Amino acid sequence: MSRVVALIRGVGGPTALKMPALREALASAGLGDVDTLQVAGNVVLDDDGRAADDLAAVIRDTVRDAFGFDLPVLVRTHRELADARARNPWADAAEGRWVQTVFLDGEATTTLELPQGVPEEAVVDGREVFVRYPEGIGGSKLQAGWFERRLGVVGTARNNNTVAKLIEMSA
Repeated sequence: MSRVVALIRGVGGPTALKMPALREALASAGLGDVDTLQVAGNVVLDDDGRAADDLAAVIRDTVRDAFGFDLPVLVRTHRELADARARNPWADAAEGRWVQTVFLDGEATTTLELPQGVPEEAVVDGREVFVRYPEGIGGSKLQAGWFERRLGVVGTARNNNTVAKLIEMSA
């Protein structure tokens, strides 16, 4: 049985979820041994032979039914996460929290052009966008939503430190 990672988009603020309650709801939905990381919608669980889209649908339905929030869910296998990290040109940057991977629900439908004069660097590669924020993330206009609108897909971002921990947890 393989461990997979479900990334729930938009957890926090008005859509905050208590992780113990989320784990309990997902386990009650038949998803077995469920672990979470932080309070940002990072879920590690056994796939039980289910396809990623099926798992995403069960998790999305469970979150909607249990908490009243309809939040997109993206699922990646351990191998897909490790591959994404290996392809990230800034994966070994000293400041891992300022490097993000925006996980996409599909291939980007257009090319990406960053605005003139921004300090950020970004590379679209498959179902991920790798972004380096040399001046920090907080003040940047290039958040996950910016990439979603320009690429025509749903995405959710995790910093490099979180990606590394999820790879470890899903091994």
